[in-house]
Amino acid sequence: MTYSFARWLPLLLLPVLSGCTSLQSVSVTQVPVDRSRPLRAEVTNTALLGIHFDNDFLDDLMPQLLRQCPRGRLTGLLTKQESSLYVIVATRRVIATGFCVYDPPAQAPVAAIAPRRPDVEDEADLPEQR
Repeated sequence: MTYSFARWLPLLLLPVLSGCTSLQSVSVTQVPVDRSRPLRAEVTNTALLGIHFDNDFLDDLMPQLLRQCPRGRLTGLLTKQESSLYVIVATRRVIATGFCVYDPPAQAPVAAIAPRRPDVEDEADLPEQR
């Protein structure tokens, strides 16, 4: 009985060509009512033999989100960390999605506005206090 190498080649390559992806963490903040301005940012880090020496790749995640919402407020943030392993190469990917909300300008409280006295037209007409 003779065995052909070509016959077993697909089975030998299967571990080399396959990979595994897992979801490591998820975090969610309060989701706003106004979801008209969605945001998305992503950063990745690849390492040989699955050895990651630092988490500096995450430093660009918040600036990416803030550039998409320069004068608004970030809310409804969802962050996911995915890890993929392909034999000797490991990749970490962090994806952040959320919403940019623009709050209406704050109005001065009604009590803070002094009522105008109808009998006094100008501050110059007020009697001097000493």
